[in-house]
Amino acid sequence: MSLIIEAKNLSKNFGSLRALDNVNLRVRRGEIVGLAGPNGAGKSTLLKIILGIMRRDSGEVLLNGYDPYYDSRARLGVGVIFERPMLPDSLTIRDLLYHASRIYGSTIEDIRSAIRYTGLEEHIHKPFSELSAGLKQRAAIAHALLSRPTLIIADEITSNLDPIERVKILDLIDILNKDEGITFIISSHVIPEISRIAKRVVVLNRGRVVMDGDVSDVILKTLVARIRSNDPTRLAKRLENEGYNVELKGLNIIVRFKSPEDQERLLSVLSMLSNEGIRLFSLDFTGAGLEEIIRGD
Repeated sequence: MSLIIEAKNLSKNFGSLRALDNVNLRVRRGEIVGLAGPNGAGKSTLLKIILGIMRRDSGEVLLNGYDPYYDSRARLGVGVIFERPMLPDSLTIRDLLYHASRIYGSTIEDIRSAIRYTGLEEHIHKPFSELSAGLKQRAAIAHALLSRPTLIIADEITSNLDPIERVKILDLIDILNKDEGITFIISSHVIPEISRIAKRVVVLNRGRVVMDGDVSDVILKTLVARIRSNDPTRLAKRLENEGYNVELKGLNIIVRFKSPEDQERLLSVLSMLSNEGIRLFSLDFTGAGLEEIIRGD
């Protein structure tokens, strides 16, 4: 597939703060790419530079084959959805889509399709002041669809939603990708959420790309085993001898995995160690979260 975004060695400073540090990013048409990182990691800065609404200090970026800061053709067919849609409270969904259709030259069928995809049939006459956060985001997606986008950039669009609405929005993105071939970049600080639909995750921290890969590989790196034992010090030492990355926290042992084989082998190793008098009180597999991924990197 051809590239829709190609960024090379992007850097951006705000005074003494290095917001982006030699960031490279390539996105192919038809991908859903998760952009993850803690607050202040540089996600929004990167997206603004890709969209051409912020000037980079150095590096190169192409969007649709054009430099987005200098050539408006780069943004043709690009939709943007923000964390909090900025729409007048008195405006109804019908009004929003009507005005958007005049700007984009959309047909009645385009409007009906956008409403159908987003499930807004029962809400089109409601003003935005009466809509839930989830409905507002669905309205923002419907608005973006009227531009017939090939790419939609979604910046933290699920962060203010309840769990049910989050799932609905993510499922909608997945459907639009499969049915319409729309490329998505979704920024978030919650990797398990991104992994629901993205096959690839890029993790930023302090302006640098610290991880870029298949979502299953990233999830593996976020997975840890938490073990409680009658002899945590000896168990930690034995696991280190077996090649595991081990951290001892009081009575708890945290084990990080380097490969799927390491994860599968752990149960056999623990069974063997039980014959040496090391007893387990508990064994849990949990996600490490962004902070532990970054620290481990």
